[in-house]
Amino acid sequence: MADNREVLVRPARPDDNAALLDLLRRTPQMGSVTLTFEREPDFFSGALVACEAPQVLVAEHGERPGHLLGMVDIGQRQQYINGQPCRVGYLHDLRIAAEGRGGRVLGALFRAIATAMQTPGSWMEAVILEDNLIPLGIVGRGRAGLPNFYPNGRITTSLLPGRQSRRHADSGLQIRAASAADADAQAMQQLWQQAASRQGFPVYEVEALLAGSPYYLGLRIEDYWLACLDGQVVGVVGVWKQKAFKQTRVARYSPWLAALRRPYNLYSRLFGGLHLPAVGDTFDYLHLHGLSVRNDDPLVFQALLEHVLAHQVQPRQSLVCGFFDDDPLAQVVSRYRRQTLHSRHFLLSYDHDPRPAQAHGHRHVEIARL
Repeated sequence: MADNREVLVRPARPDDNAALLDLLRRTPQMGSVTLTFEREPDFFSGALVACEAPQVLVAEHGERPGHLLGMVDIGQRQQYINGQPCRVGYLHDLRIAAEGRGGRVLGALFRAIATAMQTPGSWMEAVILEDNLIPLGIVGRGRAGLPNFYPNGRITTSLLPGRQSRRHADSGLQIRAASAADADAQAMQQLWQQAASRQGFPVYEVEALLAGSPYYLGLRIEDYWLACLDGQVVGVVGVWKQKAFKQTRVARYSPWLAALRRPYNLYSRLFGGLHLPAVGDTFDYLHLHGLSVRNDDPLVFQALLEHVLAHQVQPRQSLVCGFFDDDPLAQVVSRYRRQTLHSRHFLLSYDHDPRPAQAHGHRHVEIARL
């Protein structure tokens, strides 16, 4: 590319679907396992799961319309901030094709983002994997045209194999599937509203779930599990299978890992562990979703987790959940066999640091929507 004028940024259109899916396949995350994060067969269905109001921007070559050099989504979703519902922007799915690297495409995308964030006091959030060294390096150095990235905590994502258990004292809790009767009784809704004290907890509506909102794609009321004590619902968690619209595919293993994959999978099958699929195949996992327990009681969460691992996670599947490292519920997950990934959470703004205005306390992350 000769100059910036050859990079055009515009909102994505429905007829960009094939090009967006191709761009995701062309921009793997490198490492000992090279992965592509895909959204087959419809990119926009996955975008509506990440954000209630997606805002996907694409960068294309001015002389080759439809050939995408990059993309980013800066959509918005409702979260509780300081106990009140708030529309929060989420910067994600940033992808730059190999032929678009060198700064021009990234600069063009962020100039469009700056235009979208012209409202004084506006801010958004982003999550970057610690293994994703290139964007972390860009954030760390700072760059003209980019917003300020304010570090806001570390997230540990856990992948837990099923069929494992931890002994614990009898809590008297009963675990059962939710039903339409629970929706009528407002039990789930009340627990979700009680979670408003957690910064960043999503604003969830049982009525929208029952109505088939695309924000809850593939979920039914029966996919939620309730913890009950003396007839009262004291905890809820959903189990969300997203493989029909969101995939993590293995593009390549490093030579040493490729050689060890089969014996590792045998060990995992015998003793429990993450199953490594063949090159070209996808990981099979379920997401914990919409977790809320009364008073952040770890015993309630453990009872729900025990039930899901024992009854919902099939052989070769994993259960994915994530917590900020200072979350007391994270200690429950740490007692189980698991593989972990670490990410950094940032708040972004062009004109101020948003962190002081947000009350201290436990922050929630919904891994299923990252």
